[in-house]
Amino acid sequence: ELPEVLIDAIVATEDSRFFQHNGFDVVRFIKASLGQIAGQDGAGGASTLTMQVAKNAFSRNEEGKIASSGLSGIIRKFNDIYISIFKIEKNYTKEEIIEFYVNAPFLGNSTYGVKQASQTYFGKSVKDLTLAEASLLAGIFNAPSAYNPYNSIELATKRRSTVLNLMVRHGYITEQEKEDEMPWQIKKIMP
Repeated sequence: ELPEVLIDAIVATEDSRFFQHNGFDVVRFIKASLGQIAGQDGAGGASTLTMQVAKNAFSRNEEGKIASSGLSGIIRKFNDIYISIFKIEKNYTKEEIIEFYVNAPFLGNSTYGVKQASQTYFGKSVKDLTLAEASLLAGIFNAPSAYNPYNSIELATKRRSTVLNLMVRHGYITEQEKEDEMPWQIKKIMP
């Protein structure tokens, strides 16, 4: 039921080379690692969509926490890479991996997964999302509490604009399509 526009928005925002790599994006990993070593705030993460699926499904300890720093964080990251390449990408299609990615995460306002989020935020089925709605949902993945439109329409709108810009940058939409969506008001369509 996932509309292409939602898949495009997520891939453009979260992992632009998703359909080209085998679960691990070497270029992205090196760039993010060097940026983090240099102390750049906007260096970004090195995780691919597949690595995020691996982390969310397999990297929790007994208390349900995910190791993210120090030696245990490094070990977890390499474990996520191994699982991504040899367990997930070898056994599932890219489409199935996208489904895993979108169906479980918290997306703000007590919602989990895009099906429930689509109903909560727009009162409609996920298959009926427009470009503006899909770009809003894709933006929520990064920080569900901050970009939840019920918490902050201003932050949600700003993040949606970032998603639209990334969709233009990666060739999913044209500049004109982006401009057509920019005046769209989030609060007008929320039930």
